[in-house]
Amino acid sequence: MKARKTGSRHMLLLYKRVMDRLWKSTLFLGLLTLGIWGWGWFSPMVLIEAQNSVWLLAGSTTLLGFTLFAFFGRNMAYIQAHPNHLRLVTPFLRTNISYKRIRSVHPSNFHQLYPPEEASWAEKRLLEPFYGKTTVLIELHDFPIPPFFLRLFLAPQMFSKGEKGLVLLVPDWMAFSTEIDSFRARQPVTRRQQGRVPGWLR
Repeated sequence: MKARKTGSRHMLLLYKRVMDRLWKSTLFLGLLTLGIWGWGWFSPMVLIEAQNSVWLLAGSTTLLGFTLFAFFGRNMAYIQAHPNHLRLVTPFLRTNISYKRIRSVHPSNFHQLYPPEEASWAEKRLLEPFYGKTTVLIELHDFPIPPFFLRLFLAPQMFSKGEKGLVLLVPDWMAFSTEIDSFRARQPVTRRQQGRVPGWLR
């Protein structure tokens, strides 16, 4: 049987969850500010001074624009196994994680990584659908790009707390793990048996 060239694209469920909540919130705020801006067209009651109405309209337009981005971008984030790396993609981020950077890949219970009893009310509302689910924990020697930039595009709960690593909730964690193991097994033995990766190999 011919080996697959790449794995499947696995949707990042937590990213989708964040975008789902964002587009609904920004849609509500955008329509609310648009309604306040347009109130003067239908009522003699002045809710906002004329010189400030342009800023209100600009804010409403920005919010509705972000609503469209969040709505259409929520399904665009994925992780995919390739022969030499993992490809992590969001609407504004595309980065490759070389297998040389990966220390270990194993399943973990999400509620053990982020216990509900330690979460704030808002965080618990966000994470509630994932408690009891299995996630793929990828422990790394180092991140492919500075963590600061990664955190601009990924939810905080997509990073492991103690070690350098990524917490990836995908629809089929077993298939994703199998694909990673399959590609990693094809890497040269000398690479797979290395300890910490030397700086010149990064």
